[in-house]
Amino acid sequence: MAVMEDHDGIRELRAVLESEKDLRDWMPEVEQAEMDVQLVPPLMAATRENPGVLLSAVQAALPGEHRTRISKLAARLEKGRRIYRVKSNSTYRLYPAGYVIQDVTTAGAAPHPPTTSPPQTVLVPQQRHSPISRTPRAAAKARLLDFSTLPVMRLPMAPARWSERADQAQSGKPAKTQPTFIVEGEGWTVAAQEKLAPADRPNLAFKEVFPTSRYTYWLDPKGKRDGFEHAASVLRVTDAEGAEVSTGGLAHDVYRADVNGDGSGILFLSREGILHGYTPTLNQFLEERLLDQPEYQAQARRLGIEPRELKNHTRSVALSADRRKYLITIVDEAWCLDTATGAVIWGLRLPTKEGWSRRVAARSERTGTSVEVEAALSLMELELPVTPDAIVRQYRALAMRWHPDRNPHDPTATARFRELHGAMQLLTGTDLASLGADDAEHITYEQVLSATRVSLPDDHGGPLDVTLTMSMVVGESQAADWIYASNLGNDGGAFVAGYSGKVVVISPGGTPERVYDIGAVPRHVVDASSHVYIVTDTRLYVLSGDRLEALVDVAGATDIVVGDTGFALLEPKAMTWFTPSGKRVGAVRTKDPLRRVSSTSAGVVVETRQHRATIAGAPSWWA
Repeated sequence: MAVMEDHDGIRELRAVLESEKDLRDWMPEVEQAEMDVQLVPPLMAATRENPGVLLSAVQAALPGEHRTRISKLAARLEKGRRIYRVKSNSTYRLYPAGYVIQDVTTAGAAPHPPTTSPPQTVLVPQQRHSPISRTPRAAAKARLLDFSTLPVMRLPMAPARWSERADQAQSGKPAKTQPTFIVEGEGWTVAAQEKLAPADRPNLAFKEVFPTSRYTYWLDPKGKRDGFEHAASVLRVTDAEGAEVSTGGLAHDVYRADVNGDGSGILFLSREGILHGYTPTLNQFLEERLLDQPEYQAQARRLGIEPRELKNHTRSVALSADRRKYLITIVDEAWCLDTATGAVIWGLRLPTKEGWSRRVAARSERTGTSVEVEAALSLMELELPVTPDAIVRQYRALAMRWHPDRNPHDPTATARFRELHGAMQLLTGTDLASLGADDAEHITYEQVLSATRVSLPDDHGGPLDVTLTMSMVVGESQAADWIYASNLGNDGGAFVAGYSGKVVVISPGGTPERVYDIGAVPRHVVDASSHVYIVTDTRLYVLSGDRLEALVDVAGATDIVVGDTGFALLEPKAMTWFTPSGKRVGAVRTKDPLRRVSSTSAGVVVETRQHRATIAGAPSWWA
């Protein structure tokens, strides 16, 4: 929290620790964070104003007791990708994020004569686009979906886990006698098999792989690839034959990702909310801050999302086949935007999860003069300008700190707590009595967990029927159906899938057309024009319009690759090929985890970490 200068988080942490006696042993950690958060701004300012400043010079400008701490903070700021450190004798030179290490000769400097020392490594600004600056506009309003007006196709529910199959897939090491590659399928044979030379083996730094029928994207999410040590992440692209197309360091890290159907583009979302997209040759076609989008800002106000929480509330991004549109999801809303202009094409919101009913707080009748409002703000340790979300957060922190039960020896605790209640009602217009003292949300959702009908005697000795209910009350974000998967189809339409297992098919113009209800969390939704493929952790659904054409049970599917002649379902140690309608054609099983699969002119090539096999007889992935 100190490294990210999260003052509010540190204050809330202190309030929690002070309120619970058993947690007070952690107070020294909070006190250290409070000290560190004061040291970070001057350290960052010195780095920005004088790139390459010596850490020892920054230390010398501070009181002696802070000098050792500054060294530790610099290391943590580098891990947080806010600065870079370059070793310089016994100290470090500090540079702000957004710079990459290059040799002076590559930066346009004259080469050093052979008799001089080797070229010095320096930092120069990274050549990249600035985030797109859009014309300010008002937030568009998402259309709330009404499932009762759409055709809903309920499908056999996918189980959360195949216990027996998953256990077998993960149990111990394979027997030494097991072949490295096993093929299943009429006419399928292992035409060639070889052990890869160390230089040809897949680089372990590329931990994430995004396969398509024509290109494969390899991502090093931590920038550990040799030659790109100071890039936030590294992207490598190979073609269908496995030949390298491009490799380059990216200016931003990667938290969410989507590659379009044929691999002609890939879209990333960084932890700081930067959308950045690239072609196979690493030409950048998009760089934009999600935090600047009015639709995100409206959702943040509605659900109380802090900027540092952006990545946790954006579960998927998607890119169209022509790269002209992209899609982002924010909790239960999906937004399709124009890549070039940033204009909203359409926006949709999923309805609340089944079983939850909306519960609105009653309006408080309390009013006050501007002087009384200022006094209420002062009591709550706030000042204008202030957002409703900030008032709610501060109320919770102070209520926890000032509650009479936690201050039994303070004679003013009850009166102060009552004043806090009044200040909250004045500033928010909410009647807290209508929700209970511990619920400060304007809108909450309630789910009845159980209802029991009992008969009791009334005052006249007759029966009196009473219904006793047990319910749960949560905030709006907890009752929302979070969008976990999305995709932009080949025809310009889209698919949006919620945690509830409902997959909504959307026309190119943004009109919902139908709902597939699988009752489980979808991981991938892929459009192949004539068919739709929905993948969960345990099952693949093959659909065509209102027809279910095939069901395939899987154990931990990792991805699906759609080609012209069918599709490949990838599992940790298997690749299975199907016709477009879901008929199984053949499979390759491996002794070790799969690292790469592609369809080349020589046949289907399958690679593990150390071995490669060429499979003859398997159909080509494209016509």
